[in-house]
Amino acid sequence: MSLKHSKMSALPMFVVHDEYVPMRLPAIFRAKKNVLLCLALLAIVYLSGASRLLYVPSLLGTQRPCNFIDVPTTREPSPQLLEQWVQLQELFEAHPPNLAMERIDFQGGQTAKLTTQLLADYFDMTPLEAESMREEHASVVQGLPDYPQRVFAGRGIAIIAGGRYSEFAATTLGMIRLTGSRLPVEMWMRDRGDEKAGWCDDLLTQGAACRFVSDYMADMSAFSHHYQLKAPVIMFSAFAHVLYLDSDSIPVVNPDPVFDAPVYVNTGAVLWPDYWGASESPFTPFITGRGSAKATAVPAIQTVDAGQMLWNKEKHWKVLFLPHGFCHVVLAHIAQALCLSAYYNYFGPDYFYTLLTQGGPGWGDKDTFPTAFRALNANWTLVPHRLQTQRYDDGTGKGMGTGMAMMQADPAHSEGFQPLFLHSNFVKFRVRRLMCAECMEDASALSAQDRSEGKSVVFKGHIMDRGSAIRNQMLHGKRVFATKTGDGLNDMGKLDTEKDIWRVMESVACVGAFSEEKICARTRRHLETTFGVESRWDGRPEGMCQ
Repeated sequence: MSLKHSKMSALPMFVVHDEYVPMRLPAIFRAKKNVLLCLALLAIVYLSGASRLLYVPSLLGTQRPCNFIDVPTTREPSPQLLEQWVQLQELFEAHPPNLAMERIDFQGGQTAKLTTQLLADYFDMTPLEAESMREEHASVVQGLPDYPQRVFAGRGIAIIAGGRYSEFAATTLGMIRLTGSRLPVEMWMRDRGDEKAGWCDDLLTQGAACRFVSDYMADMSAFSHHYQLKAPVIMFSAFAHVLYLDSDSIPVVNPDPVFDAPVYVNTGAVLWPDYWGASESPFTPFITGRGSAKATAVPAIQTVDAGQMLWNKEKHWKVLFLPHGFCHVVLAHIAQALCLSAYYNYFGPDYFYTLLTQGGPGWGDKDTFPTAFRALNANWTLVPHRLQTQRYDDGTGKGMGTGMAMMQADPAHSEGFQPLFLHSNFVKFRVRRLMCAECMEDASALSAQDRSEGKSVVFKGHIMDRGSAIRNQMLHGKRVFATKTGDGLNDMGKLDTEKDIWRVMESVACVGAFSEEKICARTRRHLETTFGVESRWDGRPEGMCQ
């Protein structure tokens, strides 16, 4: 299938299903006498795995056009990868946790006064139970498979969407393109029941393609929580180098150069920090093999925000380290960080999520990834810059309102904070939720959710809900983002992220699967009134062909 445009010089060029439009091979390959040479070279490209880089002419000497965007190919899951997941699932099921741990709700403010005794008292684990779980963990590490050769290639972005997350992801994808990224994007959903009608077709025009986890797993019964899917999605992604993004983690500048950041090139894995320190069980180092006994001190470990992660899968599918020292025998140990984090998430809700948080904030997948790196003594990078809080403008001009989102730094800049991602963990940039909640298919479900959370007023969208902290700003055509707070945060320099996000959301509201006439009109009015923007974004990466 190919996409055809009437004005090819002005619109992006797409690769779809291993085809591209338009196609013009160098003259050497158009000559009949060189057909055999052409076919031979194409065979070499295919057999070497380079065809997964998706733009065949560039590999044969033709320069990419300025308006080129990669699109992931539509492909059947690799039999090798399917078989490896079956092996992993069998391995996991053979070594389950020996103790069920119920979720412990976050005790507000608790992390500021953690003690070893407090951490040890969260639940009752005996030394014998810890020893048994240590043995199960060691058996899993010993049985993890090798990196599958000739399955993955190239760089790309993987996002988990599906259901209500798809509209968040639509905004994130728009910002990926608006900021200038030309990387291919995979939109992952649990199964086809998660797909918004018509959206997968829309994605092909934006350099993206739908993927379904159910195509790779015959049995998904162990995955009851959305965030358990992160490790499998990174594993199943077609890319060898993966920038994983939550559906609400929005690039504020072009993310493509992050793959060339020295910290990523050197270590092959980059994670971003969260606000607080770890509250893991004192038995965690012992269970995961990084300690010989129960910890006797509060861990000096920073938790991570797993809304964005950068992975070199080959380097961290198989990690080599040699534990050695004076008068010690040198041992070679093969470890697989990505597969081990999949084990932690497979049994996350029943065991590991509680083991790693114990009533502290952040119950879920986020700290399974650094735990796997530490357990395997792997080399990885935690971005050294403290995250910043994007606050809302409270109308006073000082911008000291409640936090809206987390701003994460660009790891390519070692000196000074340069923003890269806006992880919108509180106010979600779902245009219908912002502008017209009663227009949504799940309006009744949202109302029920609001009532269950004890809200006195049924939420009808930030612009209408009297209980919304940002209602007055939006209602009167004022900006919501604080540009700089009293503590020196949120200095965005020349960026105008709020305006950029609304330009994208106007496109989402007016064109494609999520479009709605009423929401489109409201969004355009807000964009014009608040930001003075009348021109429409055409969906192309900014700066193309200039």
